[in-house]
Amino acid sequence: MPSQSPNEFVITSSVRTEIVLKVAESLTSTDVLLSEITASDSAIYDALGTLRDRGLVTQNEDGWELTAHGALVADSVSAWQSSEAFLEMNPTFWKNHRTTVIPARFRQRLPEIGEYEIIRDTPQYPNRSEDVAISILQSADSCELTTPYYSRRHQEAIPTTPDTRLLVTRDVIDVSFQRYEDGHREELNNLDPASIRLTDCQFASVVTDNKLKFELPTVSEGTKGRYDEPEVTDSLERGSIADTTALFVSETEAAIQWGRDLFETLWADSDPLGPYLKREFPELWERHLSGESI
Repeated sequence: MPSQSPNEFVITSSVRTEIVLKVAESLTSTDVLLSEITASDSAIYDALGTLRDRGLVTQNEDGWELTAHGALVADSVSAWQSSEAFLEMNPTFWKNHRTTVIPARFRQRLPEIGEYEIIRDTPQYPNRSEDVAISILQSADSCELTTPYYSRRHQEAIPTTPDTRLLVTRDVIDVSFQRYEDGHREELNNLDPASIRLTDCQFASVVTDNKLKFELPTVSEGTKGRYDEPEVTDSLERGSIADTTALFVSETEAAIQWGRDLFETLWADSDPLGPYLKREFPELWERHLSGESI
């Protein structure tokens, strides 16, 4: 019985990997493989023989093709390579942040995003990531936003057009409305409560027509976040977003689609804001019912 799985067998040899991925594209002759793969002829012949013996490729008069098993392995190897390339763009970010807060099927889809940039705070520019996040909101006609933390600057920058939708935690609502009731804010954003829903997510994201940005908690589980007031930090020390000093930003079409798909999934699994406001902030809710802006 072979000691390696088919996937291991392929990826532990660059020649076998190249052959499998090349043949996955189309029926390929031996001559083409010999001319396009950077390896000795003997290495290529040897790899073809072992791949055939493992039942991953087969040969006919027109060339080599993958078996059904080989096609599955090729898909797996291709996905592995995409994941490696995605992580390699910024390995430090992925080592220092928790991706487990993202639903598994969207975590698995991350490599499809493609190109991205990590915006980091620096000693010379300590608020760089926040400023970039604010500029993304200010330049957008509408957005789909998810957040587990309250920030006055973020709230003021959110576009208030009808297409904007927000997913926020109960902590965010509590802090925002309480500060308004206490007189620390003159007004709240003029958003219909129907465009805001409650989530338990512990990452922040914004999707606009041309950008995706998200922030993830750090592995260290630090409690110093990007918050405007001390009491906001205190209310969020229960394992929410941590030490947000790095911002993931991508402008690819795949990134925007990924972000929209994720938001729609979270939106479908979220709770309406109305019943929560009615229970926790009855006076504000009555004002909303009477037609006043809250």
